[in-house]
Amino acid sequence: MKKLLQVLFVISLGCIFGVSLCYAETVWEKRQKVLQDQNEQNVSVPNETTPVEQEKSKSVASELIEENPFNITVPAEYGSVIESSKGTNGKLIVHIQDAHANYEAQKNIAGIIESLIDNYNITLVLMEGKATDRDFKYLRYKAPLDVRKDIADNLLKEGIFNGVNYLDLASSYPILIQGVEDKNLYDINGVALWDMDKFKDIALEYVNKLTVAADSIKPKIYNAELLAMDKAKKDYEDETISLSAYYKILDDIIKKKNISIEEFPNFAVFVKGEIKDLNINSLFKEELPLANKIQEAISENDDQKALYRISKALSIMDKMLNIKMVPEEYDYFLKNKEDFDPQAWADFLKTKSDELGLGIEISNNYYAVSDNLPTIEKFYSSAIDRENAFVRKSEDRMNKDNIKSAILIAGGFHTPTLTQLLNDKAYSYIVISPKVTTKTDDNLYRQTLKRQWAPGIE
Repeated sequence: MKKLLQVLFVISLGCIFGVSLCYAETVWEKRQKVLQDQNEQNVSVPNETTPVEQEKSKSVASELIEENPFNITVPAEYGSVIESSKGTNGKLIVHIQDAHANYEAQKNIAGIIESLIDNYNITLVLMEGKATDRDFKYLRYKAPLDVRKDIADNLLKEGIFNGVNYLDLASSYPILIQGVEDKNLYDINGVALWDMDKFKDIALEYVNKLTVAADSIKPKIYNAELLAMDKAKKDYEDETISLSAYYKILDDIIKKKNISIEEFPNFAVFVKGEIKDLNINSLFKEELPLANKIQEAISENDDQKALYRISKALSIMDKMLNIKMVPEEYDYFLKNKEDFDPQAWADFLKTKSDELGLGIEISNNYYAVSDNLPTIEKFYSSAIDRENAFVRKSEDRMNKDNIKSAILIAGGFHTPTLTQLLNDKAYSYIVISPKVTTKTDDNLYRQTLKRQWAPGIE
């Protein structure tokens, strides 16, 4: 036991790893339920062969994926391939979306990497939240495999380890690890996070009070279709209805009001039940602009439109403060900054409350958000600035080792920009989403963010 604790202490000292900015945990978890409907097409590659046959199979598989990345599959119990693109530069990036501090997701990420090593001989893992090539292989000889697995598993549950660290310590795989962070950019991002924590609670309190006020005014201002749409959205977010049920309500409104949805092909495919032909990643990109188009079509006056936009801005601000924002929402924020005026929110809600005789007390503490908007935006903009470094440092390591395929672990928040950067550089890529059926502990997630950003990265 003493030896075990000593090993654990040594390992803990070495755990100065950075953190992923992943998809909003609640949204991530909901999206997994849709992704899992497609798992039947992601089957494991049989591996009941001799060592010689396995090596030959790996060589053939490597050639096949260089020709066409669509040949890659992952075991359904670990995750799903959600996007693929064939480039022309002869190199492949397998981007696994991170779900930080979620134990199940991290174990599944480890399983995905094992599968990629076993079946395709991809051994280089490029990591967000890390700047060097330091790893834990030097600790493998200090304890037998079963002890190392117990230690790694406990560290994984505590949010100290991620799936890559787990596999590095608790296996004998020839995994190579390379951090892809620019330390200066990463530190800027980390400082912004700590600064956000200084005002997060008071800002959230203000946002929550205005959200309650807005919800109280909606029945007096919204029409039947807007109320139905708003209720469906809330029910979906509260998980009292499924994504299918939510989309069915939207589709009913679309048909009733004869709204054209030609620019939303994946939504149309989904509501028809043609799941196998669905591009899940594109479906989620369509969700926000589709809702906006429906709202515009069914709103009858300026008050309805204004209240809708304020409610959307409040919802997004809540997610920004909680670090639970998806890329589509950040894109909306950037394109509609005029909607993110906390004093304007309060003025509108107070005016409508007085006009309707509702007597709602509207807080004047708008500066809790308005004075801190630059810090909030700095956190997200610096996170995006890091993405160019991810691709640049990935290229550097792949060129150094003269290899054509690698795994890139980064939060799903980064996926849209990363895939665009890879496409611009003519890389083939696939995006894999790990299976997640359990909720992330919000407190553990936030604590892990702060703990791992505090000392910097290795």
